[in-house]
Amino acid sequence: LIIFDRDGTINLDPNGYTHLKSQCKIYDDVFSFFSSLDTNINICVITNQSGIGRGYYTEKDMHEFNREINKILRLKTMHRGIDHFFFCPHVPSDKCNCRKPSNQLVKRALEFFKCKPHEALLIGDKLSDFEAGSSAGVKSILLNREKKLDLIKLNNLNVDSCDSLDFNYFNKYLV
Repeated sequence: LIIFDRDGTINLDPNGYTHLKSQCKIYDDVFSFFSSLDTNINICVITNQSGIGRGYYTEKDMHEFNREINKILRLKTMHRGIDHFFFCPHVPSDKCNCRKPSNQLVKRALEFFKCKPHEALLIGDKLSDFEAGSSAGVKSILLNREKKLDLIKLNNLNVDSCDSLDFNYFNKYLV
């Protein structure tokens, strides 16, 4: 099982709260990554979507955006795309138990796919992604796409990171 964060990991998220399918832009390395993947590997997304809780967009808008991600992935690769999207619609002040860095979305994904934590890999772009995965026992790696991560801090926290979604780098975790 590969568990992805969505915004900033799979799709560009220039201003936050990305939800319009007309603005759905996928990072180029996502296409090569999906093209290289064994189609037997389950793939899901866990994503905080507080724009729903803030009233910026609806759950329907988010689902349409997710369908657009899969449509683009299927057009540009031979892969079936993302099998399932798990999301938290709450704002931080709701203090829910599903918003990352809580590991509840990760646990739901593991349960949904009947997967043990050591058989999964989480790929995200924020420390909250790493914390959600690692606290559930899942190997977690951060993408430092726009060189925004503090590598010294990450190193001190023993966080693995890389600059792009390079299949050769991640393949060692998929065996």
